[in-house]
Amino acid sequence: MEYKYMTDAELASVMVSYITRIDHLRNIIGRYLDRNDHGNVRADQIKAAYRELKNELRETADYLWLERNRKGSVLYMSAFSPSIREAMAEGFTVPVNAAVNFRMFSSVSDAHYKLTKYVSLEEWGELM
Repeated sequence: MEYKYMTDAELASVMVSYITRIDHLRNIIGRYLDRNDHGNVRADQIKAAYRELKNELRETADYLWLERNRKGSVLYMSAFSPSIREAMAEGFTVPVNAAVNFRMFSSVSDAHYKLTKYVSLEEWGELM
């Protein structure tokens, strides 16, 4: 995807999708950890969702790190690009085949924080 050519509304749509998916993953990991019956969620489902999000964000971050992609709109340069790059640098640090535990929860929480560090989910939603 050519993120640098997207409108602010399109960038906001991408970010809202990432943030809501990560928030959902964080919630199901929390439910899995908090309940004796694991909240009727299987570990393999969590690992699959974790792997998918991690790979998508890594591909996006790789795109954003390329020198030729370091120009774009103000929103792209000030919030979209740094949020995703920081989310991959400090979030999703647990291997995709790791146990579903507090380290995974913390890793997803770090990514969620980084994605909302510059612009909140509500503000991204308003830009759509």
